[in-house]
Amino acid sequence: MIGGKTRALKRYFVNSLMLFFGLLAIIPIYVLLINATRTTEQINTGLTIVPGADAFFSHTKVIHADWDKPINIQQYSLGEAVTDELIDPEEAPDELTEDEIDQYIDKLEASGLTLSDNTGLVIFLDLLIDTRGAGNPTLKEVVNKAGEKELYVVKALTETRSPRINIVNGEGELLAIYFLPNNAQLFVQDGQVIEKGQLVAKTITPSNILHNWRAIANRGAGSLSIWQGFANSAFVSICATIISIYFSALTAYGLHIYRFKGRTLIWGIILLIMMLPGSLTFIGFYQLMASWKLTGTFYPLILPGMAAAATVLFIRQYMHSVLNKELIDAARIDGAGEFRTFNFVILPVIVPALAAQAIFTFVGSWNNYLMPAVILANNEAKHTLPMVIMALRGDIYRTEYGGIYLGIAVSLIPIMIFYAFMSRYIISGITMGGIKE
Repeated sequence: MIGGKTRALKRYFVNSLMLFFGLLAIIPIYVLLINATRTTEQINTGLTIVPGADAFFSHTKVIHADWDKPINIQQYSLGEAVTDELIDPEEAPDELTEDEIDQYIDKLEASGLTLSDNTGLVIFLDLLIDTRGAGNPTLKEVVNKAGEKELYVVKALTETRSPRINIVNGEGELLAIYFLPNNAQLFVQDGQVIEKGQLVAKTITPSNILHNWRAIANRGAGSLSIWQGFANSAFVSICATIISIYFSALTAYGLHIYRFKGRTLIWGIILLIMMLPGSLTFIGFYQLMASWKLTGTFYPLILPGMAAAATVLFIRQYMHSVLNKELIDAARIDGAGEFRTFNFVILPVIVPALAAQAIFTFVGSWNNYLMPAVILANNEAKHTLPMVIMALRGDIYRTEYGGIYLGIAVSLIPIMIFYAFMSRYIISGITMGGIKE
């Protein structure tokens, strides 16, 4: 009875410990995914544990000309309504000088139009049409499918100062102010007389996921895209994995099967190489690649996989536990050569070891940033995915942390796919096994 309780307590303790370590592994991934659905401004406000309302869905904000006393100030920053409040007319910001207001009123009087209590005059501030000689344009004029001209706000001046639209009455008094984000579509013109309740502008704010994805996709437009970074990382990782696994298995097979002088010395050198940190040979390796004129190419990222000491150690130890020499003797008696024996007899037996090491090698190559950043620094067309993502951090104007988190989350997808694909070979290889005495 006491022994049964002891076993139950041990089982409870082990299960609790496994649950604890499982949560430790899941929590960072969950925080990463949550931050991938937030903008940089939201990330800077602190941590949250649930996605926001604008994480996955876009929303539209329609702005109508609506003014009362006190004045309605509708301010928008980076597509989000940060204020929508009423203030006293005397406290309204002085957006126009008296001379500027007089110029608009003169234009209004010259047109022969008059303003009633329900009409106002539209005045653009910091909004310039995107034409030659415009200087620093903030508006873009496009023609829609119906052949009509439309105006879009294409550039916010700063994060705290956006293009503005003012509405004034016939005496030049301020009726309303609208601060517009990027991509706002305008339905009014500068100097236009507008009726109360008329549509002024419409803004479609993309979801945070879409905003962050555009931050990555538009990075380096015209030179390097996110898809090219994916392709470069996939090419390097797959080639490095295949070369590392095959030649490491070939080396392990030779050390395990053949008896020759210096075999023990070679094995000792392999173990010694494993003990040396990679940073110790980093500078020398780069100088060697530079002298061979291989910088800016994928060769330094792929070919060194032939000498993967840790992979050789793992595969050789696996061969020692499952591989029987009688299997090799039988292949030789049947007339198979050494390479044919290795490729068609040995490799199928050690599939679990190959699959396990393939996962480690692929993940290490896919996530590798330092070596590609040094080797491929002067060849932007060959930048890998981690380099594309980290380029967002190096923007001198704005660091898109939301885009960085999303890029990291997206970069995990190929790793999970590769793991799911290779794990079945681990299971099938274990069930197949080898010859036992």
